[in-house]
Amino acid sequence: MKRGNLSREIVLNQALSLASEKGLEKLTYNGLARSLSVQPQSLYRYVENIADVKSGVVAEYVQRLTTSLYKELVPYSGKDALRRFAIYFVSSTQNSMPFADMISGLTTYGHTPQLVAEITKLRELSTTIIRSITTDESQIKANEQLFLNFIIGNLALVTVGAPNAVRDKDVFEQNIDRVLSLIN
Repeated sequence: MKRGNLSREIVLNQALSLASEKGLEKLTYNGLARSLSVQPQSLYRYVENIADVKSGVVAEYVQRLTTSLYKELVPYSGKDALRRFAIYFVSSTQNSMPFADMISGLTTYGHTPQLVAEITKLRELSTTIIRSITTDESQIKANEQLFLNFIIGNLALVTVGAPNAVRDKDVFEQNIDRVLSLIN
């Protein structure tokens, strides 16, 4: 690719693709430049360094997830929306950048303004739905934590080697319903 055809968006999209294939930790500046057919120095016009690339990758990943969730949830509301949220979140996370890499990226780069903004949008989506079905205003935060902890916990189980934790779709969906029954 010619340097004139590059942009920050193209660089981060390619980096996300590489991170999804090989993992975030194996993403290197030189490897990214090679995959874009440019010299590593050319990337400095669009990204500051590998930390900027990796934080941008995680932010792009979260942004895509949030956008996809919004589109997926349009026809749903209330507990049906939360149920779809959980199913879609888990299934889409399993089909892209490894979950462990996403968590590592959030831990390492979660303070960056771009990533903070994207995480905030994702949380606002779940909070909006939870707020619509929570009768006791003081329980909104607790309900959100319960819901998100359930999702993240299931993904963590899969990551550490309990493959049936999420792959058994019927049990997973029954557990979603059990968690949702606690939200009122």
